[in-house]
Amino acid sequence: MKNIRLRVVGPEGQVKVSAPHRVPHSFINDFVQQKANWIAMQQQAIRALPAAQIADENACRVALKERVPPLIDYWQAQLGVRCNGFRVRKMHTRWGSCNIRTGWINLSLILGAAEHELLEYIVVHELVHLHERYHNAHFYSWMARMLPDWKAREAKLRALNLRFQ
Repeated sequence: MKNIRLRVVGPEGQVKVSAPHRVPHSFINDFVQQKANWIAMQQQAIRALPAAQIADENACRVALKERVPPLIDYWQAQLGVRCNGFRVRKMHTRWGSCNIRTGWINLSLILGAAEHELLEYIVVHELVHLHERYHNAHFYSWMARMLPDWKAREAKLRALNLRFQ
């Protein structure tokens, strides 16, 4: 890690700080104090959010096992790529990931509780990585061709407030 990273996470608005090992604790404390107003605004915004919807892990796993294979079959034909399979993982910071060397995609377990258009967006996003590894103009042109409303879906996904018990 090269820089100090400050996050405010819900549902309680807890402050989390990550920093390189060489940074003294006094510097980190000063940094957090300097950001006190920003932290308070983030905590207020989190408190204003509606309560998170609670999802059942087993139901999500079953739903993904049923819902994802038809999506992969359809979209790999549309994209002209070959996905070797998918895994469901309990991810905390990502909706999905793609290993372009093996052709496998990983999907967050919580997506089992998401509506179809959001799950489809993530599947397409990860499959597009089989064409383009990076989030660059080429990648986004594929996204625009395949899902013209991908930005709206992404915004809806970011606003999704789901969690496990």
